[in-house]
Amino acid sequence: MKKVILARPSSLIVSDMKKLVSSTGFEAMPIAEINELTHISQSEAAGIVISTALSSTVKEKYWEVVQRSAAIFPGKPIFLASYATIRSTKITAGAHIKNAGLDFELLSIEEAKSGSFDSNKQILILTQKEISDPIAFSSISELMKRLLMSSVPV
Repeated sequence: MKKVILARPSSLIVSDMKKLVSSTGFEAMPIAEINELTHISQSEAAGIVISTALSSTVKEKYWEVVQRSAAIFPGKPIFLASYATIRSTKITAGAHIKNAGLDFELLSIEEAKSGSFDSNKQILILTQKEISDPIAFSSISELMKRLLMSSVPV
């Protein structure tokens, strides 16, 4: 089964993200250290979820994990899991990611649903509020599945 790497697990990822990833037909694979990314093959990984929470078992900052993930798994969709609002995440995470030398646009669920998604240039934001909403959950699951399936070779 293809895996979605939970590359910076926090309480948000461990609970709600496992449920969300499972709903897409993929398996959630949490890691404890960033170096574990190098032990996962390109063909095994369908995407990466990175929490912006302050605490995680992975000691690196979320933008450092984005940087490593993008380098190791080019073209795989990256999802930022956040407790903050979309607007706040775009401002704060966008600045950190840019300062790390990365050129990614951060998109909300609505923005990704209404246009095309380029996993080489865009990152999808998943907020705790959206994920915990039963109506939004279904829509997010469908979008996530579509993005993950597009990164898996047939």
